[in-house]
Amino acid sequence: LLLATLIITATSCGDQKIDTTKAREEMEDREIKVVSDAEIVERAMEMGKAIAQDFMVTVVREPLSGTEVINTDFGPDSIYQKHRYFFDDPEDLNGKALQVFEAYLYNRENDIESEPNLQKINNGIVLYYTTPMYADSVIVGMWAIEIPRKNVVLSIKN
Repeated sequence: LLLATLIITATSCGDQKIDTTKAREEMEDREIKVVSDAEIVERAMEMGKAIAQDFMVTVVREPLSGTEVINTDFGPDSIYQKHRYFFDDPEDLNGKALQVFEAYLYNRENDIESEPNLQKINNGIVLYYTTPMYADSVIVGMWAIEIPRKNVVLSIKN
């Protein structure tokens, strides 16, 4: 009986090795994290800035008409919703997004420098990162990124 138990125990373990570092990281990711609002805001601003670095605006002059066309590029695709809003075509903005848009427009009209901004939307479930959109050093609108709060919290390393 003892011999049978030893044989079963020896063969049931297998040759699979567990990557303890990866397992530990997964366990840490699943732990409940206590983070302050300040940490969340700081990390969301960092994430928004990193994503927005890839945003591009190019102005192309049409040879026949002489008019200028503004082309935008969001850069590499990511899991976050990204938007662009031009001052001459605000589309369907409402709520805090409209308020931030109007603040950027006010700043442009009054020669005030605009800075990136972060707002809580959808009852704080989503963080709304905005930054001014420039074409030839003139602010022409705003970029916006919707970052789920959960993603921000999970990216904070304690």
